[in-house]
Amino acid sequence: MTQAWKFWTHDIAERLSKQLGVEVRADELVAPPDPTMGDFAFPCFRLAKERKVSPAVLAAEIVQDFQTAKTDIAGVTVAGPYVNFTLNVGDAVHRVVRDIEVAGADYGKGGEVPQGQILFEHANPNTHKEIHVGHTRLLVLGASILNILRSWGANPVSLSYVNDVGANVGKVLWFFVKRAEIDPRTLDLERAIALVESIHDEDQGSRFLGAIYTEATKFVDEHPEVKDELSFVQQQLEAHDKAWEFLWRETRRWCIEELYQIFDELGVKIDRQYFESDILDRAQEIVADLEKKGIAVKSEGALVVDLEQEKLGVSLLRKTDGNLLYSAKDLALAEQKQQDYPGAEKSVYLVDARQSLYLKQLFATLKRMGATQHFEHIGFEIVTLKEGVMSSRKGNVITYQQFRDAVVDEARSGIMARHEDWPERKVADAAWKIAMAAIKFTMLKQDSDKQIVFDLKQALSFEGSTGPYCQYAATRLGSIVKKAPQLPSEDAPLTNAFSHISEKRLALTLATFPAVLERAAQERKPSVVAQWCVDTAQRVGDFYRDVSVLDAEPAIRDGRLRLCMATRAALERGLALLGIGLPEEM
Repeated sequence: MTQAWKFWTHDIAERLSKQLGVEVRADELVAPPDPTMGDFAFPCFRLAKERKVSPAVLAAEIVQDFQTAKTDIAGVTVAGPYVNFTLNVGDAVHRVVRDIEVAGADYGKGGEVPQGQILFEHANPNTHKEIHVGHTRLLVLGASILNILRSWGANPVSLSYVNDVGANVGKVLWFFVKRAEIDPRTLDLERAIALVESIHDEDQGSRFLGAIYTEATKFVDEHPEVKDELSFVQQQLEAHDKAWEFLWRETRRWCIEELYQIFDELGVKIDRQYFESDILDRAQEIVADLEKKGIAVKSEGALVVDLEQEKLGVSLLRKTDGNLLYSAKDLALAEQKQQDYPGAEKSVYLVDARQSLYLKQLFATLKRMGATQHFEHIGFEIVTLKEGVMSSRKGNVITYQQFRDAVVDEARSGIMARHEDWPERKVADAAWKIAMAAIKFTMLKQDSDKQIVFDLKQALSFEGSTGPYCQYAATRLGSIVKKAPQLPSEDAPLTNAFSHISEKRLALTLATFPAVLERAAQERKPSVVAQWCVDTAQRVGDFYRDVSVLDAEPAIRDGRLRLCMATRAALERGLALLGIGLPEEM
């Protein structure tokens, strides 16, 4: 918590301890269900049970004798078994504003922060497929969790693992060749080069390759006899055949360039990039070693790790045709990460919730191999549009670019309707920031284990639990400050500058931010920060409605201006943790 929050809770706890002759902890104080009852409440159940008296009787005794001299407490009341404490408005707002002013960009940092290095693997799409709306949640969620961990004071390393030689890649390359009426078993380097050169520059990207994947999937479903050809292609890729490797490298390059552009747009910053192709050879060696040690065994021609003892079934490492599965490559990746970051204490995987069993099998296999790190899986659910669930196999994918452009266009239309006189630069900047707020906030405001149905109109609304609503609260505060005749000094005392309940409720919401940040970091939940942003925006609305800032007398005006500035700074920080920036105006 802030220094203010710690001061209040610890001061009340110490006074209760002294009065009652028994230890009362600061964390026993809770928020009353109705803010009109008070700012803190102390439940008397524990102490009443120890003293063998009624909780209501004990609460009444506490209220009668509690000393409020030299505190920020303006009143103490009883409500059944609870003792409620109400803070003086001026004292409360003053402490919170000063906390924010003094902390600056570090506001909220602190608490019980783990010192060990955390490996955080996220941003793990496949090449040779489109980045679609569902991937957007993965990228935005990973970026936000990393922002939160770093702001809290933890030491995470952002890792990306791109699957660039898996079964889907082989399928795409196989059909790329086959639809050109070339027998995949006869492909040579010359024909591979000619095939790549036949594709126009504007078609060289994931959209083109994704369409091939859809066609290939349909063809395989209708012609199961071609599976031997698919297996052959995968074997050639793993053996580094020159023709297939050239075809793979060129098409892979199209996808990687596009992927990094999307990373940049969504604020995904990677400390270490891994590719499936980089660890493929080592994966073969690890699988052979596991078989030699008896950790992996043959089963109907395939190679598996029997995890029945852990009640996890069997983990398949190598198919009967000799081709490796993802699990084998993930073992090699884990080994490589351990070598690159030997001091890391925890390895976190942000992966689709539907892979939960697979991740448990992976972690169990790594433990059998002697891994000492703590492993953690953060699952996330799918994103759909009103039109329904998307599928690369069925070809009904809405790409990230299509999705982004639709949201930006809608945001732009709203701005043009409100501000016909704005120059193009200002319109473009605001449209982009509002659109990104709509996308990211919608992806982050719900816990990751909840499915999301994206509603474009609702996401862009300036009302309700949305990113633009929170942005609007911050820009409104900024507008007030800009209109001030001069900025107030941070040195002047503020105790007598505040008197309205809306000022105190706003300040108390701001005071919870450090606890919100700590909880979000510990639980890996950006949704906690998102809800705090909405709560703060609501308190800003009450403050804006209830008090005048610029028309108040100078001393009060300066205090309220400082509250505006502190609130905007805190809200800007909260939104930044979600990857959301603020436009100049909205």
